[in-house]
Amino acid sequence: MSKSHAYHQRPLIVFGEDWGAHPSSTQHIVKVLGQTRAIIWCNSIGLRKPKLTFHDVLRIYNKIKSFLFNKDKKQDNIPHAIDNFMVINPLVIPCADSWLSLKISKFILKHQLRSACKKLTITDPIIWTSLPTSVDYLDIFEGAPCVYYCGDDFANLTGVDHHFVTKKETKLIEKSNYIFTASEELQYKFPCEKVVNIPHGVNYSLFSKKADHLPDDLPQGKPIAGFYGSISTWLDQQLLVQTITALPHWNFIFIGDINCNVDRLQKFSNVHFLGSKIHKELPEYIQNWNVAILPFVDNKQIQMCNPLKLREYLASGTPIVTTNFNALKNYRQYIQIADLDKPFHQAILLANAEITSSVNFDNIENINDLLQLTELRDTRKASVKSESWEKRANEIHQYLLMC
Repeated sequence: MSKSHAYHQRPLIVFGEDWGAHPSSTQHIVKVLGQTRAIIWCNSIGLRKPKLTFHDVLRIYNKIKSFLFNKDKKQDNIPHAIDNFMVINPLVIPCADSWLSLKISKFILKHQLRSACKKLTITDPIIWTSLPTSVDYLDIFEGAPCVYYCGDDFANLTGVDHHFVTKKETKLIEKSNYIFTASEELQYKFPCEKVVNIPHGVNYSLFSKKADHLPDDLPQGKPIAGFYGSISTWLDQQLLVQTITALPHWNFIFIGDINCNVDRLQKFSNVHFLGSKIHKELPEYIQNWNVAILPFVDNKQIQMCNPLKLREYLASGTPIVTTNFNALKNYRQYIQIADLDKPFHQAILLANAEITSSVNFDNIENINDLLQLTELRDTRKASVKSESWEKRANEIHQYLLMC
C-alpha cells in the first residue's frame, strides 16, 4: 500500500511560519490533522522584503543553510505520525514583486514540492495557507483546492509590508474555498459565504496539570507578575513602566524573544527577561507566578487578535490581569481587566488577593470568602477545558471533507 493510501484523509501542503519557531495555532491544528493525513509544511516565505540589517542577513543565511544542508533532517516537535510529515525550507525571494524574481522563486519551490510529494507519495492535496504571500505559488498544484487560515489582521500587523500583503490577501480570498479566522472580528473582513470562525484552542492537559518543578531561573523573594510571548511593540511599555514603578516590591518576568527596544524596562532591577522557552516548559513558569499579565496597547491589531496565551493562562488557573480587548468576550468574569477606574497595578494587587488572602478562623465569612476564591480558580480552568486543539481540528476537518 502506498503511503498516500495509508492515511484516511487528503494530504495537506501547508504554507506557514517556520516550523517550531513558536507554537502558532496553525502548528497546533496541523499536529492533530497530521495524525490521519500526510503533511508537507513549507517554512515561511516572508511577509516583507528583507533589509540590510544583522537580523535579516542572519535569517537569509540560515534559510540558505537549511536549504542546502537540512533537506532530510528530522524536525523536532512534529506530529505523532512522523513518517507522513515533512518540513521543507523554500528558497524563495520574500515578497517577490518582479516577473523574474517570482519566476525563479516559483521554479525552485516547484522542484522542492514535487520532490517532497514524491517522497511521501502524495497526490491530490489540499493547499492550506496561513500567509497571504503564498498566493503566488498556488498554481504549482493547478486545480488543487485552497483554504486560508487567517490568524492575524495583516493590514495592521507590525513588521509586515502592508501594501504588498494586502494586495496578495485580496487575491487569496478569491482563490480560497474556505477562510478560517481565529477571532470573530477577523471574519467580518471576508465574504460571508466563505468565512468560518474557528477560535483558538488550548492544550488543557499540559497547562492545567500541576507543575512539580520550580524553574531555576525564576527569581524568588517577591511576588511575581509574568508574561510570555513575543516581546514586541504590542506590549504597552508606558503602562508597564507605570505599573513597575508602583510595585517595586514585585518581580516582573518576561519570557520570549525580544523584538523591540526595551531599555525603559531594563533599567528596573525587578524586571527580568528570561529569554525564550520551549512550549512544554511554560506551565512550570506560569503556575509559579502570582499573576499572569497581558499588558497590550490599544490598537486595531490587538482588537482583531485572539492571543493563544489567554486560554493557556486560564487553563493554568493562575490569576490574570489584562488590558481590555475584544477576545476577552467570553472570559471577562474570570479575570481582572484594568481601566481608568482600576489601574493596572491595582488590578494586579486585586488578582493576587486570590492567593494571599489571610483567613481568620473565628470569622466564618472570611472562610467562605477563601472558598469562593478557590472556586474562582477552578472555574477559570474549567472555562477552557472543552476548548481543545483536537476539537478545533475536527471542526476544520469537516470543511476539508467538502473541498
